[in-house]
Amino acid sequence: MENEHIIVAGLSESGKSFIRILEFHELPFMVLTNSKQEEKLLRRQGIANVLYVDTNDRKSWDVPDFYIREVFIFESSFTLSCRFVQCCRAWTSKSIYVITQSWNPRAIYKGLGADHIVYSQNGEVGFLLNKSRK
Repeated sequence: MENEHIIVAGLSESGKSFIRILEFHELPFMVLTNSKQEEKLLRRQGIANVLYVDTNDRKSWDVPDFYIREVFIFESSFTLSCRFVQCCRAWTSKSIYVITQSWNPRAIYKGLGADHIVYSQNGEVGFLLNKSRK
């Protein structure tokens, strides 16, 4: 679909690396953030597609005006990642991936609506893009 975007949340080093992969492959994406400061920083770094959401106010979780291809949430904070899962699940029935370095929260993420929990020591999950393009 033409207006489909990949959503990326959680800007750990792994998340930033994943964004570089998306840019290299010229795949349309949006970076999801709940920080106005992070939003400004991302825009200064040349990332124009930034979507700010107040994760504390569910009423502000307006559905974006683009189709969501899939969602990749890089866990930096357990609580924030849970909120991102809830927010994105309210927007789409497409796949939500949570990339974590911990085995503990798997059932919680699944319960909140994540489809895939990927355990990764180094956060390298570019292979998931090959899987989703087929």
